[in-house]
Amino acid sequence: MLNLIHNSESDAAHQPGKEPVRRLMFASRSRVTEAVFTTMLGTRADAMRHNLADNVYVALLIQSGWFMEWIEGPETGVQALLTRVLADFRHHSAHVLHESDGARRLTEPWSMAMVQTHESEADFGNRVLALHEEHCQGHRHEPTAVWRRLSTPQTHPGAADQAIEWNFQRVMVVAALGTDAFNMVRWLGETHAADVVHRRFVGSSEQYGDVATDYVDLPTGIVVRRVIAMSQNGLKIGLTRAFMSDYSHVIVLLSGIPGRDHSLLERLLSACAELTHRPTLVGVGPTADHHVSLRQLARSHDQVYVDCEIPDETGSEARWAAAQRVLDQELTGSEMGTVRVA
Repeated sequence: MLNLIHNSESDAAHQPGKEPVRRLMFASRSRVTEAVFTTMLGTRADAMRHNLADNVYVALLIQSGWFMEWIEGPETGVQALLTRVLADFRHHSAHVLHESDGARRLTEPWSMAMVQTHESEADFGNRVLALHEEHCQGHRHEPTAVWRRLSTPQTHPGAADQAIEWNFQRVMVVAALGTDAFNMVRWLGETHAADVVHRRFVGSSEQYGDVATDYVDLPTGIVVRRVIAMSQNGLKIGLTRAFMSDYSHVIVLLSGIPGRDHSLLERLLSACAELTHRPTLVGVGPTADHHVSLRQLARSHDQVYVDCEIPDETGSEARWAAAQRVLDQELTGSEMGTVRVA
């Protein structure tokens, strides 16, 4: 049996009070000929049983006829999972992309993502081989950077530079009501003639089903700004939480309905609770009094909340104009406070 795990020094400081784990990422070509997302979702129960027994957490990426697996846990558990995968007829031509000891980023035993792109299997495979070659030459990047670099379409700005954190500003958008977050990302794509990437996430629990998450990459002249629409249920999924510390801001599109808005903020605070770096929460809504209670709730969890007061309208353009001022303040280093749009 091929053993893809080797001893190596830790390449990331682990979080205080938490022991580092073994981290392995590899890509393999898929032999699945039917609906691959549904097929792999059917393996969730078995994967959960094995992963829980081995104390291993896994995130699976499906894209352009390839799988990529991100595995974290004790070395014996990681090796046991790897042995099972390499014996699975649905996988072949495995290539290691990352291995290290470091902080655990995944927060549940199993999660999966499918990215919809027009990239061919051959072109995606060339990117896998390039990352594998970099790994063999000793280049070490955090697992989140490896994931983003492989999953980002090559036509996007900064696609090859996902490991250079200061080249990017990553922003999440969530909405208390309906599809407002997705409408904003779609509007940004249309306004800037930029490609919107569609993804599906699913986690360990059947309770939340599979969720959509779309994003668009926008060059600002200073950095590439990635704006990601996330559903409320998506905040519970391990893959979402694995990337939370990489966001500079979360834009919270408020409904003006106190119960809905507080519920959404509580979900966000829960998703950020274990992070050493927490994104700034940007509340976008028309009522000043409503912001007060939300700001107090955020502060009770040591989270920064910035008011964006807008007129009583719900269009993406007005909401984005308000939030964009806060995002630009970070890039220019100016002081943050309440933002009002006349």
